[in-house]
Amino acid sequence: MSRRSFALLSGGFLAAQIPLPGAGKLSAAEVIGQIKEKLGGEWPEGGLDGFKAGKPEIPVTGIATTAMATLDVLQKAAKAKLNLILTHEPTFYGRQDGPAPPPAPGGRGRGPAGVPPNDPVYQAKREFIEKEGLVVFRLRDHWVARPEKHLTLGLAEALGWQKYAVPGDGIYDIPAATAEDVVATIRKKLNLRGGLRAVGDRKARVKRVMLQPGLMAVATMWKNYHDVDMLLTGEVREWECVHYAADMLATGEKRNLVTVGRVASEEPGMQACAKWLTSAIQGVPAKWIDAGDPYWRAV
Repeated sequence: MSRRSFALLSGGFLAAQIPLPGAGKLSAAEVIGQIKEKLGGEWPEGGLDGFKAGKPEIPVTGIATTAMATLDVLQKAAKAKLNLILTHEPTFYGRQDGPAPPPAPGGRGRGPAGVPPNDPVYQAKREFIEKEGLVVFRLRDHWVARPEKHLTLGLAEALGWQKYAVPGDGIYDIPAATAEDVVATIRKKLNLRGGLRAVGDRKARVKRVMLQPGLMAVATMWKNYHDVDMLLTGEVREWECVHYAADMLATGEKRNLVTVGRVASEEPGMQACAKWLTSAIQGVPAKWIDAGDPYWRAV
């Protein structure tokens, strides 16, 4: 795909819609300054959280929160005149939101993953942000650090399970049902398509569930699997967790592992972020834009 061909996918959105001077009372830098003050903590220059694209001096007409600032999300934000986008995950396909560094001489290198600086998708996305007068700020570490645990609570609320919380990190005692019925509820409540996958006995009774939005490390699974009927997370390393769950089933353990996609599992937490912003930042509208489930299922 050429850079020009990809850019054309943006259609009419490529027409510049940079906010007029004075259209917003606060600049993006000022709004972020208020957010930093409200959240507290240290904000190091090299940290994951920070401005990733756009001009911080642009007046803010509105804030969009999302788990991932995909081109589709950016288009919707531009159309809704929400020009400051707070994203939980990287915008430019790498941990540091930039093009991949050149490999070290004689080796593959160990820098942050990313795409080449001349990649057409990377360039077209940056051009779209600049033409539309958008500003992208990553808000991950400081949102996760809040004691309210918004990602977990948001996911529980989206599933209708918030009232079933019990002592423990992300533990919920839901009304007992078969695993396949619980999975069907998860699919419906989170509006999932092909991204949901489950391993285990579909007829097993599920009562106690552990929620782990985002990535679930293998150590977390090994520590908690025997204490719950189902682990629900965003994603795992397949060769570690998925096949561990499959082998557990082969030994007769009737427990289930469910993955819904990393971004999909984090979206409810960023919806909670939009609600928090409406009270934390006065005079600036905030709205959550769902990146959605990008997968499709053949059958």
